[in-house]
Amino acid sequence: MPYSLKKSVCGLCNGGCGLLIKVDQEGKICAVYGDPENPWNKGRICPKPMEAAQSLNHPLRVRHPLKKERGFYRRITWEEALDHIAPQWKEAREKGGNSAVAAIISKVGGSHSKFALSVFAELTGLNTYGTAPVCYESERKVRISLFGSAATPNPLSDVVEARLVILLGNNLAQTKAGQFPWIKEAQRKGTKVIVIDVRYTETACQADQFIRVRPGTDAALGLALLNFIITRGYYDRELVEKHTLGFEELARAVEACTPEWAAAITGVEVDTILALGQDLANLRPALLYPGRGVCCVNNGAPALWSFEALMALLGNIGKPGGGIISHIVDYGKMQGLIPEGLRAKPEVKYTAQELYQAMLEGKIRVLYIAGNPAATWPDSNLMREALRRVPLVIHHTLFFDDTSAQADIILPATHWLEEAGVQASVHRVLQWREAVTQPPPEAKPAAEFFRLLAGRLGLPLEYFPTDPAAAWELERQYTPQVSGISVAALKEAKGGISYPCRQGEAPQRRLYSRLNFGTPSGKIELYQRDPKVLPAAVPSYLDPLQGPGNDPHLKNEYPFFLSTAKVAYHYHTQNQYSSFAGRVGKPYLEINAELARVLGIREGEKIEVETRFGSLALPARLSTAVPPDCFFTQPYYSEAGTGLKPANSLYPIEVDPVGGNFIQKNLQCRLKRDLRG
Repeated sequence: MPYSLKKSVCGLCNGGCGLLIKVDQEGKICAVYGDPENPWNKGRICPKPMEAAQSLNHPLRVRHPLKKERGFYRRITWEEALDHIAPQWKEAREKGGNSAVAAIISKVGGSHSKFALSVFAELTGLNTYGTAPVCYESERKVRISLFGSAATPNPLSDVVEARLVILLGNNLAQTKAGQFPWIKEAQRKGTKVIVIDVRYTETACQADQFIRVRPGTDAALGLALLNFIITRGYYDRELVEKHTLGFEELARAVEACTPEWAAAITGVEVDTILALGQDLANLRPALLYPGRGVCCVNNGAPALWSFEALMALLGNIGKPGGGIISHIVDYGKMQGLIPEGLRAKPEVKYTAQELYQAMLEGKIRVLYIAGNPAATWPDSNLMREALRRVPLVIHHTLFFDDTSAQADIILPATHWLEEAGVQASVHRVLQWREAVTQPPPEAKPAAEFFRLLAGRLGLPLEYFPTDPAAAWELERQYTPQVSGISVAALKEAKGGISYPCRQGEAPQRRLYSRLNFGTPSGKIELYQRDPKVLPAAVPSYLDPLQGPGNDPHLKNEYPFFLSTAKVAYHYHTQNQYSSFAGRVGKPYLEINAELARVLGIREGEKIEVETRFGSLALPARLSTAVPPDCFFTQPYYSEAGTGLKPANSLYPIEVDPVGGNFIQKNLQCRLKRDLRG
């Protein structure tokens, strides 16, 4: 059968990987390949985008609007759905204020849909909750405190110009395998790659050095390295004098954090800490790439703070090969599109933690969801109960999943391969992605939902373009950092256009090359004076047992730590519906092989892991990669896909007290047996 190859860009992990999509004459996707002409992946891809064809045509895909009646779902039209939604949306705001309506939007769609959501939220005072509290809130807050922006300062491609790369709690070879070839290319050019992690990961085994830390002790290591660099005078004196605030306060804060102190906490030998400090001093420029292993914990913010401050003090900021890489690919917010007289604000801005209670208490009367928070947010059982308490839950989704089961209205969404728009990436470039296939006839992007709802609510529709290209042209006019990037230019640019790129200026590959920071002082702020930015003035070590979710008095009852770790075939909840994810099968519990031998646990034996907040029965997978005191399982598998409760049902709605990230790692646990038979 004749087919064509269409170019696209992956919309999953912000790697910016170019794709070639094989499409038959009926418009159906047959296969997905890497695009050899795309400079960011050069034809290489990981399993995740290869799953897309199966996802598009999966039998669990939602293809029509549905309405729950007496516990069953009835097929309805979009008109009927909006007839049901609009009056309740309006009534909720009239009776409960703007904050009576909220949106959880972990996967709202492409740039057109994100734009429409932003406009709708500004016009209605809608509280929105993205992936930050689950994924990167601590990282976001720390980087804003230090530099004034959460966005990745350096493009990933900078690694080939670095002399040293530190991957901190980042299993890049597994979770973002399309990005990992850049690390290998850097190694071939002589870059030293060091992995710091609890687990001997797929990335660690390909690094030049692996440093294992005890669970939750990364901050102690970072503080000791600051002590080493400061006391030995290895920091960049000119940068510190001219472009930082709070150096003296930071120096005093780490005065007692010696390598010997850190060694006792982290389990890392003193000589290893000293050698790492010497590498940082000698091998400049250097890059830090932190991952979820250091972010989604109850004490992650101090660790991120100390390591990113370390990069700054060493002068590794704003330079080719020097700085920080992050999967936060912000290009700034729109400024001034909506006139002041039309803007609305929520009366109350609930934190992600507070949202649960607001739902349970009936303060949230309408909730729009694009994602699967019943599987991805902590305490899944409480989240489901909270969803049941909301009078109207609207789920805009690709698949019928755990959250769908709690929804009153289910709306069919479009896939990113079915939408045109702008894709940002960890390379600090924007690329244009065309739709390569048509969605099911009744599937609509979030942009269309918000435009239709805006019309029902009497909002000005001139702010809701129907065309993705027109939406971007409007967005860039009011977003200074990308104002110089037109759709026409994106379509012509091989590999996209770097940002910032202001109107009339050349694109910039990295931030801070002019040492101009977005903080109130315009400098790197090593000491935080505003508790609204961060509730701590300087980074300090918090024992993970002392942190939220754990109790040091229960150490003997719960002697192990439980953490989650993603696998290559399963990155988001939408990835679990493919045969690739089927190769991994249902989630498992990774256990140290020697500990398993002592406890008499066999490979594949079903055992129960229990935290203070829940328990889950999983097959054992014996491993030499994990330490004896720590177990690992996989997050974001849903009950709809596996028949098992999500791993997040074992985690509380507790957050890092400094950074605000939900906890997904280093939680006290124990094993319960026997479940055989």
